[in-house]
Amino acid sequence: MVIVFDLDDTLYDELEFIKSGFKEISKFLQNESYYDYMMEVFFQEGSGKVFNRLIEKYNIDVPLSKLIEIYRFHTPDIVLAEDSLELLAFAKNFNTALISDGHYIMQKNKFDALKLGQYIKYPVFTDFYHTKKPEVKPYKMVMDHFKNEKFFIYISDNPKKDFMALQPLGWIGIRYKNPVGIYRNFENNTNYEVSDKQEIITILKVLNNA
Repeated sequence: MVIVFDLDDTLYDELEFIKSGFKEISKFLQNESYYDYMMEVFFQEGSGKVFNRLIEKYNIDVPLSKLIEIYRFHTPDIVLAEDSLELLAFAKNFNTALISDGHYIMQKNKFDALKLGQYIKYPVFTDFYHTKKPEVKPYKMVMDHFKNEKFFIYISDNPKKDFMALQPLGWIGIRYKNPVGIYRNFENNTNYEVSDKQEIITILKVLNNA
């Protein structure tokens, strides 16, 4: 059995990375109040125009591209919650992989900050390989890496794209419905849906004994 994880809003809450990035921007601009404004805009409008709004409101003489660069490439102040640590500790008994979309350096920095290397045997950062979910390539890469394995399970929060490739490949999907995740209101479209990571462990135990 190979247990494959998504990263953002699955193993940790992406909101924590967003907060960390906004704090880094505020630190760079030497004004802590900017953090509160960015969080306000984020909750009202989403992440797309936060830095544009910040520059416009405070007449900041820094290129938008510089703020994006700082946000993407900073060393994030994020940690794994206890429920994720317990899930990963269980998963270590099996082969493990990760499939994660997003800018390669940004995702790799998250992976390193969370110290996931001690749990994940084969991480696939799709941007590095010029692919992304729901394309089948990253899933097949995992299958090719674990050639002797026949049973693959993907755990993710995102029913919009993450589970579309599973059925043709014979994978099982477990949707983690993260209560603070951006996809929490999307309907489930895979084998299982849970809102508690202990439930994931229970399902994995059942599947392993099937």
